[in-house]
Amino acid sequence: MNVSLKWLKEYVAHQATPDVVAQKFLEHAQEVAHVKPLSTVQGLKVGHVLSCEKHPNADKLSLTQVSLGDETLSIICGAPNVAADQKVIVAPVGVTMANGLTIEKVMLKDYPSEGMICSLEELGIDKKYHGEEGIHVLAQDAEIGADALAVMQLDDVVMELDLTPNRADLLSMFGVAYEAAALLEAPLTIPYPTIEESLLSNPMKISTQTSRCEAYYGRVLDTIEIRESPQWLKSRLIASGVRPINNVVDITNYVMLETGQPLHAFDYDALGSQEVVVREATEGETFKTLDGHIRQLKAGDILITNGNVPIALGGVMGGFDSEVETTTRSVLLESARFHPTSIRHTSRRLDLRSESSMRFERGVDPQKTRYALERATALLVQYAGATVREGIAYFDHYERKDALVELSLSRINRVLGTQLTVTEVSALLERLRFSHEPGECFYVTVPTRRQDIQTEQDLIEEVGRLYGFNQLPSTLPKLNTLGGLSPKQRRFRQLKNRLNTLGLHEAVTYALVKKETLSRFTFASSADAVQLKNPLSEDRQVLALTPLNGLVDTLRYHQSRQMTDTAFFEIGKRYTTNEENDILGLALANDALTHWQGNQAHDFYRLKGLVDHVLALYGLTATYQAVTHESYHPYQCAKIFLGDMHIGHLGALHPSVAKTYDLKHVFLAEINLTQCELHKRVNAPYVPISKTPIIQRDLALVVPKTTSAQRLIDVIEQLELTHFKDVEIFDVYEGEPLKDTERSLALRLRFNNPQKTLETAQVDEAIETVLKALKKSLNITVRDA
Repeated sequence: MNVSLKWLKEYVAHQATPDVVAQKFLEHAQEVAHVKPLSTVQGLKVGHVLSCEKHPNADKLSLTQVSLGDETLSIICGAPNVAADQKVIVAPVGVTMANGLTIEKVMLKDYPSEGMICSLEELGIDKKYHGEEGIHVLAQDAEIGADALAVMQLDDVVMELDLTPNRADLLSMFGVAYEAAALLEAPLTIPYPTIEESLLSNPMKISTQTSRCEAYYGRVLDTIEIRESPQWLKSRLIASGVRPINNVVDITNYVMLETGQPLHAFDYDALGSQEVVVREATEGETFKTLDGHIRQLKAGDILITNGNVPIALGGVMGGFDSEVETTTRSVLLESARFHPTSIRHTSRRLDLRSESSMRFERGVDPQKTRYALERATALLVQYAGATVREGIAYFDHYERKDALVELSLSRINRVLGTQLTVTEVSALLERLRFSHEPGECFYVTVPTRRQDIQTEQDLIEEVGRLYGFNQLPSTLPKLNTLGGLSPKQRRFRQLKNRLNTLGLHEAVTYALVKKETLSRFTFASSADAVQLKNPLSEDRQVLALTPLNGLVDTLRYHQSRQMTDTAFFEIGKRYTTNEENDILGLALANDALTHWQGNQAHDFYRLKGLVDHVLALYGLTATYQAVTHESYHPYQCAKIFLGDMHIGHLGALHPSVAKTYDLKHVFLAEINLTQCELHKRVNAPYVPISKTPIIQRDLALVVPKTTSAQRLIDVIEQLELTHFKDVEIFDVYEGEPLKDTERSLALRLRFNNPQKTLETAQVDEAIETVLKALKKSLNITVRDA
């Protein structure tokens, strides 16, 4: 919201500098994006062109004599529209223009030039606000030698407020004025229009067929004269970021900026009836808007019709066939209120965001609907020569009732940590212009202009910010218990530290993803996915099922910048309509980091080692089952199981998928930490370090390819051998002299007796027992040397 501080002074009588006003808003109200003059050029004067002749040595230049009252300057001008007897903007020698150029006395084609005749663009006024070609010509009544910016009322300072969505009241100059009066403790003046009606009655009949239109007021005005707006009005609009068009359109925009209530003027003679019916569009209905585009509508869009055909898209844009033109002599002036959600859906879908739709989306003050109509009517009488027909046609289904909120003094002080008295709180509420009954319990009447205030908490915030957050005492919270991390939080922190130690970097990625990529890297079903009703973009439509989507994007970002050795993890969420689960994502790409054994590329088994390491923190041991998935390599993908429970997967990204992301050698894993937390076995008994040596025996076994390595381990562990410690697979071999249906697995068994050193015979006996059991259960034999 651009706030003209010169305009603001019309409502709030104060002497504060622009910087002081901005600081007050920044500390007590809303963030101030910037404060800057409408034009930075100083020293401009009103000049009178006494003569204008063609330059004898240049076809496109003119020699002019320009009077500034106390002196006459010779100025060479290149603008095609300069002429004698004009009142113009003159920058004498020494003036610095908006582009940084300082005017100097120069010789151009053998003739002197002692200044510059200026265009608005050269003053720093963007061309989109005036559309002028050449110099700007002032009104003939402009005083010669006067300050040109003051004459054009461009001697203004603009404060841009970066508003939060709840402060819809600050989308109007009235709302800003109420706020400024409270912050500066200054008197406030709001104009109240008086209307003199003609004897001719208003013939319009207005009705609605939808509850999405809460109110609609209409006046008919005749004898309208379409012309250029007065300079003060154009300057106010430019300062507010709105382009002036003509007096009728400018007045409706001015009143919208002033009150926050959007208005629209129809060409009354082009309506085609004396009736206005508000209804919802039918699915697929089309409508031609003011910009000449034909819009395809959906059921629920609000249409303003003449009883038969649409004449406006309610709250968004007027119709092409009923717009005000230079030939317009009568207008129907509209002031209405629409359901905010409906306007937001329509404007976003059609990409028709405007000053009006923005205000309707956030909610307008119901007390200003009729007021804005009357205010605009009075201005049209004054500046467009309008006569007003008797009566207003309208319906209004909204109960314009101020909210009554109870406010406890003790709760204010408890929440803010202050010791405010009844008198002090009452004074703050008076500054906000909230009527109230003071006491230990205040009964506060909140005006409809502040629709963001509904509860006691809202009022406490108002008291706190007006009192000054900087004045609130700094106190520590009083707690009955000591703070600390929960077991789950401690485990997550331990997990993060462990993965950092192993060379992985933590990433934090978006929880929203494209609908098309939702299940690309996971086995989780997308049937229960949570989809946003109103996504900001197509790339952020659905809540993620895995952090792997974001991690793959992170890998692509780094690899595109020649950072090929990358390893990331993220503890994210799996969002479904039923529950949320904590999901760990691991992503490795290209070569591993350098370690003491030299460079070693990431591979499937390195990733599996990381997974085992993670599960070990929970005291868990997983089994793996080879599977296929369209996004993973057909021979390097496996699901992770705890018993019969699927808790994740790991695999190499399929080369074709990796190519679409411009990646190489990518390995991904996903672990459901919520399930790990539920089945954790972390409180293992303490086992002292053995003082006796561990005896190792390696076995090379011939195993059918259909027999998993885990089955061998299960058979060995079920024997419950005396002094048996553990077993691991350390090598796999396929090829000659083995059969095509066979492979060789190398097992390493370890034995230990903490009390005394084991004898060779004891270990030999255990190994014989293992071989017999494997032969009997799985028909597995020892491989010949």
